[in-house]
Amino acid sequence: MSSYNYRRSEWLKFRAACLENAEDACERCGRTNVILQIHHPEYVAGKELWEYPIEFFEVICRRCHAEIHKKIKPSGGWIILHSDLDYRQPSSPIPCENCGLQIQWHFTIYHPEWGQIVVGSECAENLHLGPEIKKLKSYHRRLRTFIVSPRWKPTPKGFKITYQNYSDFVLDKENHYCLNIGGKWGTLKYKTIDDAKEQAFVKIESLINKYDESVG
Repeated sequence: MSSYNYRRSEWLKFRAACLENAEDACERCGRTNVILQIHHPEYVAGKELWEYPIEFFEVICRRCHAEIHKKIKPSGGWIILHSDLDYRQPSSPIPCENCGLQIQWHFTIYHPEWGQIVVGSECAENLHLGPEIKKLKSYHRRLRTFIVSPRWKPTPKGFKITYQNYSDFVLDKENHYCLNIGGKWGTLKYKTIDDAKEQAFVKIESLINKYDESVG
């Protein structure tokens, strides 16, 4: 489409009608008092811009327009696929695929229109994953605290602790560990004491979440 058409009086009048229809706000992010552009989802050969229905176009700000055309990464809609926090240790340093800085704690995130990238926690937060990152960090901070807690007391057969009103007992047997939570023995065996403690934390957190959902 020739840039001349964007200076035609027909287009300028039509553009003004589009802006009025959108109440001079970006139809994606809702921002006002920004430069607004008209996005064309597709073109029909031989049809002038002002010959389309107004509802066919989308009024959006420059940032949202750039996201649509993948000139910049989308600011929302990402999900976390993997985090180094899951392994409680960083990976080898690599450049963040968003800002280019070297990162050790990797977050693999995915967007249906952009694909999969690996970023640091700060960039993940900037891509509107702040609440999820905070929740993830909080979970793993509580997990680390639980594993090394001085409230674990040795017993003749293992270790015990009371956490969130749940009594947890780790039985030390030959070459493996077993769990007893709230008086119920589990059937799984764990190679290390930390593995057993981690699973005890996971199970107790799950019990707490189920209780919260039942009374919520």
